[in-house]
Amino acid sequence: MQKKHKEVQFHNYPYMIDKLRSKGLLIDSNTLAIEILKSRGYYNLINRYKEEFYITGTKKYREDVRITDLYYYHRIEDDLRNILFKFTINFEQRLKEAMAFTLAQNFGTKQHQYLDPYKFRNKSKAQSITKFLLNSIRECTDNPTKYYKNKYGNVPPWILLSNTTLGQTRMLFSIFPLKLTEYVVGELLPIHENFNPQEPQPRSFIANNIDFSTHKVNEEEFEKLIEQQTQNLIELTRNMLTIITNFRNTLAHGNRLIHFKANQKINLKTIRTFVPCSVFSDEEFYHRDLGKNDLLAFIVSLITLMDKYDSLYLLEQLKAWKKVNTQSEFSKKTFDEFIDSCGLPHNFVERLRNINIESTQRKRNRDFHKWYDSF
Repeated sequence: MQKKHKEVQFHNYPYMIDKLRSKGLLIDSNTLAIEILKSRGYYNLINRYKEEFYITGTKKYREDVRITDLYYYHRIEDDLRNILFKFTINFEQRLKEAMAFTLAQNFGTKQHQYLDPYKFRNKSKAQSITKFLLNSIRECTDNPTKYYKNKYGNVPPWILLSNTTLGQTRMLFSIFPLKLTEYVVGELLPIHENFNPQEPQPRSFIANNIDFSTHKVNEEEFEKLIEQQTQNLIELTRNMLTIITNFRNTLAHGNRLIHFKANQKINLKTIRTFVPCSVFSDEEFYHRDLGKNDLLAFIVSLITLMDKYDSLYLLEQLKAWKKVNTQSEFSKKTFDEFIDSCGLPHNFVERLRNINIESTQRKRNRDFHKWYDSF
């Protein structure tokens, strides 16, 4: 027997206003309320945020909640979404540039060279991914891909990646051989200063920060330690990339940031070399899931992996966003409710300034040893 579905009903704006009033929502002006609903939509404004304003365990609004509160709440999230999406695009460009550079340098600029599945890890997965990307080149009729096909007969990796989604880019990165992976990880993580240019940056970072007087090991054990910690940095980067991709998709589709969680979690011990306890404590991480796979984890991942100037600019943008939304008693109340709904500490912008996006060698050494000794 076929299941009988409930029929979707159409309602006009006066009906919507009456329904909201019956649930205790205060509406001072029908004209203003209708204008707000026309601007944002009943579903996007009311259905998305109503539970944040309901009396717990009921479908009634708390006392003194107005439709303008929901509108302002929506606007706060919209502004934050726009800020974060812009910087996610910046990160995406940085990732693609690093990948395209090392592909061209090591494999060549012709697609049959840099998309040869036998040059990658996990051959069966590599065959599927490279086949998809080769097909996307053949089928693409837009510039600049069309221009390169017509003029050069080949499409270099920096043009290919300019047309791929962040998810597709992440899949290609997942099959990179170790040498190329280490290059990309070294470009993304803030570990660039004072290292041997002939060695992969993650290995140089680890080797240059191990103090033999503190860690008495022989040469074989030393190499194993470097290998282990290099893999930890690679895993951290991959996990943060997944978190950024998950949030990027929800941002692109206009979905809520509130309560959203990524399907990948950050490893606390590894992130500590860049993110100290002043950003989120161990207790907050383990007992509140703060910084694990939530909105804070997403922002932390962006700040850690982006160019340091973009990271500083993001911090300034977040500071300005907070300032604009806390200038009056009314706006601050709504802003604080939004921050609570996101599971963020009220001083999260100030906390983010403690991420080590640029530090002295001495400070990096000290932070490194704290992280290293925790394993």
